[in-house]
Formats: sequence, structure tokens, C-alpha cells
Amino acid sequence: MRCALEPERLDEDAAVALLHSPLGGADPMAERRLRQGLRALALAAGDRRPSGVLLVEALNDPRDLLAVERRWAAPAQTVARLLGTVREAAARPGATAEDTLWALWQASGLAERWSTVSARGGHRGATADRDLDAVMVLFDAAARFADRLPGARTEVFVDQLTGQELPADTIAQTADRGSAVRILTAHAAKGLEWDVVLVPGVQEGIWPDLRLRGSVLGSEQLVDILAGRELGAVGQTAALLDEERRLFSVAVTRARQRVIVTAVASGDGEEQPSRFLSELSGEDPQEHSITTRLPRALTLPALVAELRSTLTDPGTPPDRRAVAAAHLARLAEARVPGADPADWWGLPPLSDDRALHDEDEPVTVTPSTVESVQRCSLRWLLERHGGGARPTPEQGVGNLVHAAAMLATDAQVDRATLIDYVAGRFDEIELSARWLAGRERQRAEQMVDKLIGWLADNPRRLAAIEAAFMVNLDQVTQIKGRVDRLEVDEQGRLVVIDLKTGKTTSVTEADLPEQPQLGAYQAAIEAGAFAEWGEESGGAALVQLGSHTGVKEQVQPPLSEAADPGWAAELVKRTAATMAAATFQAVVNAKCRTCPVRTSCPVDVKGRHVTGPSS
Repeated sequence: MRCALEPERLDEDAAVALLHSPLGGADPMAERRLRQGLRALALAAGDRRPSGVLLVEALNDPRDLLAVERRWAAPAQTVARLLGTVREAAARPGATAEDTLWALWQASGLAERWSTVSARGGHRGATADRDLDAVMVLFDAAARFADRLPGARTEVFVDQLTGQELPADTIAQTADRGSAVRILTAHAAKGLEWDVVLVPGVQEGIWPDLRLRGSVLGSEQLVDILAGRELGAVGQTAALLDEERRLFSVAVTRARQRVIVTAVASGDGEEQPSRFLSELSGEDPQEHSITTRLPRALTLPALVAELRSTLTDPGTPPDRRAVAAAHLARLAEARVPGADPADWWGLPPLSDDRALHDEDEPVTVTPSTVESVQRCSLRWLLERHGGGARPTPEQGVGNLVHAAAMLATDAQVDRATLIDYVAGRFDEIELSARWLAGRERQRAEQMVDKLIGWLADNPRRLAAIEAAFMVNLDQVTQIKGRVDRLEVDEQGRLVVIDLKTGKTTSVTEADLPEQPQLGAYQAAIEAGAFAEWGEESGGAALVQLGSHTGVKEQVQPPLSEAADPGWAAELVKRTAATMAAATFQAVVNAKCRTCPVRTSCPVDVKGRHVTGPSS
């Protein structure tokens, strides 16, 4: 809100946060397309500033958004309108923080939207409940601020709220609510008693907490001297242990009838029960399995989940499954969310079983697509339709080096020309932090030097740079792409060179003979993609410019030397068939850890809940 009141305080991080917040509702793809639109408009006017600066200006002055495609500009227009509402409300005479917040809340339309979602229940309903509770807490804070500081401007409220390290407490005394659970610290429990006391999380490292701490004047050392303890780390640790033991004694002696102490022990040894448990029971807690799992929560969603798990588990006895089915039927009649099997993911039939491509429609395959489709076709599908990750600054540096490489038309290329090209356009790259500019620019210049050195030793003759191609393999499969360099070897054969600017080499020597991308390039050559230069492939190569150990050239032998010369063409055809299919497989592979669509993948824990019948 502070950036809304003072436009000069709105930076790129705040602008992106507003776009992705419920106020804007933008997804990563919408933000990316919005940035591209603003960037295109700016370049047309000769403005080369980064898209982050353009985005901030657009939220402060939304007139530029009118020229961007409506569906991508809509979230930014909504945020800009709400920013204007906040500024207008805060500028009114006598306006308080509560008045400004209320104006924003009414203009956002979130009240009706969240109330509707909350009434539906389920996971989304629970999230809406939490959001509404958070807004109520924010309004309470604004009301207390207005009572404490009448006449204070909204900016003061925002500064106070963002400067808090602990949640603010109400100034009013809380009335006695009768039978209720009280949550408080061991210090606050001194002198009080209850029938049942629960002391959770009694873990080693947390209780006792033996981290050394002291006051500015070191008065605790005087206490150590009077107590006859040795000064230094050993003496301070002993004093802390005594203090923590006394505090634990206070906590467990607050119970009149029953005290419950909980702790966990992990198999890797990182989580261990506190030594105080042994002192409390007189036994080693590791020798006893106290509790293996907690009972089911007493809520409808938890009950529905247990019944569904029981019903769908093949190992459940038939009589128990029949009882679970009967209970679910009763809950479904009462319209409890999640009880009706018609709502379970994985059980309803496919809404559309048609293939992604019509039978008579040609499928266009790019060499880079071959590898991604073969690795995991589901990831390829989701990334193609908006699930891709946002381009990284490293990719921007790589694209700049690729553009500079287009000027290297022969082995005698002038280094100064390439370096000047990189320097003149480096500021256009959107880095995650400006302090990275020096390091990344140096890395770009190092890759240029590596490229120049590699060109000097390259025995092949250059045929074309950034040559685009499209060729048919059969009636339904065509290969389309662009090669970084097309060269001719001593035998007159064509060799495709693919420049790589990544910091690591992802292709091993064992995988190189059948590397899919290079194989697709060779298949395109033999299908006549570059007929003006020839149709015989002399192999393909990856030239690693970004590695830390100099230039590394990884060469794939010609297809004619392979045991099966047609393997690459068949691989491209299989890729086309996979791309045109009606279903797509999720395959576990080495790149799952960095997959940007894990939350929609059935083989990942984060995405499994949307695919199975027990979701």
C-alpha cells in the first residue's frame, strides 16, 4: 500500500507482487506476455529500458497498457485502477487508514468472490476462509491504529505495519471465555494450574536451547561468579542448561491431573527427543514407540478422506469397504464436498478423447522438441501451453552471445567487433540483480573469446549462419528449425554446429551418438533441408562455450556410420506421433527436480493430489 500512496516507491518487485496477488490475479504467462508487449512498444519508440522499468511505469500511468493485447494487459489495468483508488481515498481530508483500506476492499471485488468460494467448501474453500480471516485481522489492526493515533495518515499505518517483527496485540484485556484452551509460554504459566497440560515439541536443540546469549553489559557473568561457576563458554552453557531445566520443570508441573509431552525422532538423526524426557520418565525415550501417528482430525474433510482411502484401498476387507461406501453415500446425499465419486479425479471419463492433431494435419517437430518429448511428453505438453518457466538472466546472456556469433562469418573475425556488440546491448538483459552485471558481462566476453579461439582451429568451411529450414520427412511429419552454424567438411558433407552457452554440460559422451537434437538436425539434412549446399550429413556437434574448462566440442558421428542409419528419422516420426496423441505420459527422469510443472504432475508429490481417486 505504501507504494500505492507514493508512486516513486513502486519498484519492480512490488509491481510483480501486485500482479500475482489476488488483486491482479495474473499468472506467469500473462506477466511474460505483458512484459513482451510493453517491450515491443518501447523498442518501436527507440526506448531500450528493461521491461521491469516499463512495467512499473505502466502501473503508475496505465495509458501504455491500451496498446497491449487486452487479455495480457487486464491484470495490470486492474492493479493500476486499484492503485488509483487507494491514492484517491488516502488524499481525502480526514481519511484514515481504515477508510483507505475499505475503499480498496470495495473496489477489489474480492469480498463476493471469496465468500462464494468459501461457501463451496473443500480445499479452495478453506483457502478462501484463511484469506478472509487475514483481511479481518488487517481491518482490526487499521481500526486499532485509528483509535490510538487519531488523524495519523495512512502512510504512518503502513510504516508501522511493515516494521513489526512480531504480530501486534490488542490493548484490551481478553475476557474469560469459560472452558477453553489457553496457549502461552512456560514463563507466562508460572503460578497457574490446569487439569491437563500439553508441552509439545520437546526436541533437543529447542528445549534445551543452549545457544549462548547475553546482555550488553554482561551482567550474567556476575551471576556466574556469585554462583561459583567457571567463566567462559563451558560455564555459560551449564548455566543455560540449568535455566532451561528449571523452565521445563515449571511447564510440566502446571498440571493437576495429567501432563502430555510430545517429541519426534527422525530416522536421519536430525530430529531427536530432548534429554529432559529421560529425566522426566527415568527411561530412554528412544527405546519406546510412544505414538506412531496422530488420530484423524475431527473434521468433515478428514472423515471424507479416510472413507475414500478405505474404499479405494484393495487391501481393505470387503465388509469394511461396504461400511465406508454406505457412509460416503450418506455424506454425498448431504452434499458434503468430496463425498460424491463423480467429483473424484481419475474416475470420470475424459472430457475430450480427441487427439491433439487431426489425422490429416501435419505435425511440425523442432530438433529441441524431440529431446523434451522423448524425455517426458506430459511436461512438454504443459510447458507448450503456458507452463514454462520464466527465462533466466543466464539465458539472456546466452542469447546475446548467440547474436554476437552471427557476426563471426570467418575465422579472422575481429574480436573488438564482437565485444562492442555485446557491450552495446548488454544493458537490455534483465538480470535478477544489478550487481550481477559485471560478472555476467565478463562471462559473456569470455564466451566470445572462446568462440573466436574455436573458430581459429576449426577446419571446416562455413556455409550459413542462423539458417532456417523446414522439410517433410513423410506426409504427416515435418522438421522445422534454425541452425546456429552450417559448415562443410573436407569431404563436402554438411555438419550442423549447435552453440551451447550453459554453465554445465548436460550431454554425456555415452549419450552423444544418439543425442536426439543432433540426430534431428542430421535427419533434416538428409531429407533435403539444405539442398542448395548438399544432402549428405557429415555429423553434428555441440560446441560448449559456457563451461569453466574452455571450449568443448562434442561430435556426433554421421548417420551413415551408425548401426541403424535411419534411427534419427524414426525418432522424429515417433516424436510427431507422440505430439499428436490424445494422452501424454509423465515419465520420471533426471530433470524432474527442476521441472516447472511439478504441481500438475502425477508422479510428483506436489501434483499427485490432482490425479488420483483419493485426492
